[in-house]
This record gives sequence, structure tokens and C-alpha cells, in this order.
Amino acid sequence: MGGSITFTSQYGLVDVSTLPVISIDNKPVQKHANPQPEPDLAQENPVNTQNINQEADIFAALEKLAKLKQKGILTDNEYSAKKTELLSRL
Repeated sequence: MGGSITFTSQYGLVDVSTLPVISIDNKPVQKHANPQPEPDLAQENPVNTQNINQEADIFAALEKLAKLKQKGILTDNEYSAKKTELLSRL
């Protein structure tokens, strides 16, 4: 009583009671009479967050490579080749 069903997804724990109801008995559920429009994030923030995330990932990988080189795990040639590959993605 008073409990809820949960499951785990790639986004973590999901509580079924928080999910929107789409249909009941295969009949679409009516939305609110005056639905609030979804904000257009592309117009509000013209910066492409995907590119920012990708650049941050590349810089993090470069830092890891430098540490591996300092520890002697990577040779100078291996480090240079991978660094060149990562920087070409920017």
C-alpha cells in the first residue's frame, strides 16, 4: 500500500509513478487545455552543448594520456599519435 514500482535504466532508478500517463485502455489521455509550450533551448542558448561536451571529453582524454606517458605506460610515439588523433576531432 502506498508503494510504487521502480526499475533501473541507463539513466538510473526510475519511479513508475513519476512517468506521464500516455493512454488508458489504448485511448489517448487528453493533455491540459492550455499546455505550456516547451522552451526552445536552441534559440535561448545558441551554444551547441554537444560540441562543448565533446571538447571537454577530448581534453580529459588528453590529460589522461599525459599521465600515462609520465608513468611510462605510453611511449613518446604512442602518445604523439593518440594526441594528434584527439586534437583532429576539435
